[in-house]
Order: sequence, then C-alpha cells, then structure tokens
Amino acid sequence: MPACARPFGYVPRQTHECDAAVLVRRHLAEFLERCEERAGPLPAFVKAELEGFAGCGDFELGFVRTCCRSCGDELRVPFSCKSRGCCPSCMGRRMAGGAALLVDHVLPAVGYRQWVLSFPGPMAVRLGYDAPLLAAIAGRLARAVMQDMRRSVKQQHGLASVASLHAGVVTVVQRFRSDLGLYVHLHCLATDGAYEEQGDGELRFLPAPPPTPERMTAVLAQVHEVIRAADDDLDLDPALAACVQLSLAGPRLAPASQSAPPPMTLSAFGMNLHAATTADGRDRKQLERICRYLLRPPFAHDAVTALPGGRVRVSFKAPWRSGTAHADMDAHQFLARLCALVPPPGFHMTRYYGVFASHHRLRERVIPKPAAPPPPQLPLAFDPAESSPPSSPRPRRIGWAKP
Repeated sequence: MPACARPFGYVPRQTHECDAAVLVRRHLAEFLERCEERAGPLPAFVKAELEGFAGCGDFELGFVRTCCRSCGDELRVPFSCKSRGCCPSCMGRRMAGGAALLVDHVLPAVGYRQWVLSFPGPMAVRLGYDAPLLAAIAGRLARAVMQDMRRSVKQQHGLASVASLHAGVVTVVQRFRSDLGLYVHLHCLATDGAYEEQGDGELRFLPAPPPTPERMTAVLAQVHEVIRAADDDLDLDPALAACVQLSLAGPRLAPASQSAPPPMTLSAFGMNLHAATTADGRDRKQLERICRYLLRPPFAHDAVTALPGGRVRVSFKAPWRSGTAHADMDAHQFLARLCALVPPPGFHMTRYYGVFASHHRLRERVIPKPAAPPPPQLPLAFDPAESSPPSSPRPRRIGWAKP
C-alpha cells in the first residue's frame, strides 16, 4: 500500500445508489409521460432538476480524478447535479458551505433569536410559485422584526430615539415539511437586540427583552398588510399544479387544541409565528448548528426507503404531534412531491436585511473581521528569479491573477 494511502480514508458518498435516486431513475420516464398526457409537459426547470438528481454521482456522466505526486494514490469523485430543491447530497453541501459562510464572514458574536413564520393554509402553497409576493412578505417580516428590536431596545435602555439603532436579519425560505409536501415558510435569524451608533462613531450592541404576545401580534399585523394587498390571481403551469395537488395528499398534523402550544408561539391573521429559539453568538458551534438547520435539505439519503410493491416510505426526523413517524406513498406521488420542492429559477432562497445587507453602511464594521494572514514564509535557499530547485516540478497551472 502506498505510504500516504489510508485504509479508512475519504470515501465518496454513494448518491447514485440511494433509494431516492434509484426511484427517480426507474419511474421518471413514465411519470413525465403521464403528466404530459393529463396536464401537459412539466416546466423545463423542474424536469432538468429531476434528471440531474437521477444522474447525480454517476461516474458514467463524468468525474474528477486526483493523484498524489508522491505515492501515486488516486481518488475519483463523480460530478454532482448542483440541485436547489431535492438532492440531499448537493443541498447538504450547500448547507455546510452556507452555514460556514454565515458564521465566519457574516454573523458577529452577539445574541440571536430565530423567528419562524408559517402559513397553515393555501398561502403556504401559493408562495411556492408567487415569487413577488414571497419577496414582499420576506422583506416586510424582516423589517417588522428589526423595527420591533429597535423599539424594544429603546424602551429597555431608556434611549431618546431609535434613529441610532440598527438590527440585522438573515431570512431563509424553506419549501418542505417532514413528508416532503410543499409547505413554504420563513426562518429569520435576527439579532436579539440592536447596534447603537454613538456620537463618537463607536458601535455597541444592546440586547432586547424577549418578545411579548403584543409585540408578536404587531409583527404579524404588518405581514398581513402585504397579504391583504396582494392580487389573488396566480397563473400556475397546469402540469405543475397537478403535481402540487398530488403532493398535498397524505397524513396531517394533529389539531393544535390537543396539546399546549410551544412557548412564544402566536397564531393570528391566519399565520403562525414562533420566536422561542435563541443563540449566543459567542458560541460559534451552536450558531453554526442553527444555520445548518435553516439551510438543511428536505430529506437525508436514508430517510427515503423503497418498499415492496412500488411503495415509498419517507421517515421523519421526529414524530409529529399525532404520533406519525413516517409517510407511505406510491412512486408517482413521491416524484410529484419532488417536483413541488423545486424552487422557480431566479429567486434567492437566502436574503439579508439591515446591517447584514451588502449595501448597509455599517456592514463592514459589524461582520467578523477576516482571519489574520499566515506568517511570512522563511527565505528560500535559492533565488526563484534565477533558477528552480532540481526536484521542483513545473506547476501544471498558473494562477489566474498572474500575467
């Protein structure tokens, strides 16, 4: 065995062989044909997403080959589909990379509170394809939360005005529920307080008290104004509408009256708002776990299991309040739910507001400072301009920034 090869080294995940990908490859052609017969062809972006997921991790479709120059040890990694809606491997990579980006380069070491806005009704489905309305709701929710933070800080710390206070919000759009049904809801990670810009130009963070039911109702009232002013018409593709209706079938949550609602949970104006989860920004591992939760994929590889008779089982990470721990469906219903999970192109699933927005004048003073550069390299024993060491091979590529 080569010197640098390890018996327990990196092994690429077998995305191509998971039950979900196998089911898509086996039933996709028949599913697309049935959709076209009943309601017309599916939109191109949905079809491309499913076809990409079916071939994700397939070595026959291409791979990257790496080789160690010292020992000759090789590693082959297949190409991914870069899915935005249903591939657990590609979306898991986005989750890990996105959470690391937020923790290392966006979120400062202050307190945070997670606000979750959900719509128990037809609005949760409409927002899946009404991008302008979803953008308006996300923006109004973020501004309402920041306004609440500023007013609460002003009252808590006896300030004269909110003009010098600034808060920040990162909003993530999630499109799924545990059984993979289309269920659009918003997760907002907001500063649990606000920055005060003092007269000498210095910034200090002032924490806010926990939200009260009155404050949460005021936040929902502002969001309700956007929904009430929205147009009721939505021109949805017929084939996609059929997939959405098929994806909604299945077990339902137990009525809320059967159990006590969680703390800091409010229902008003046909919406639900939850704001009990907090995090200390100084604990970067805890903060990264919350960011990974916000950015998580709809399901894991082992959550989808192929059953005898062409049935599919989707296991939940945690049982519902009714005790349901999984959802069984046929293959076509499973494919319809995957279709409904694919977001329309051109809509940003992660949005930044307040001091986290790219155009805010205080952003560079708030976000974490970049890591210190590495120490300078020791002087070489030769002059690189004159010659190179005999054992140093010629680099295979030149940096793009070099002439």
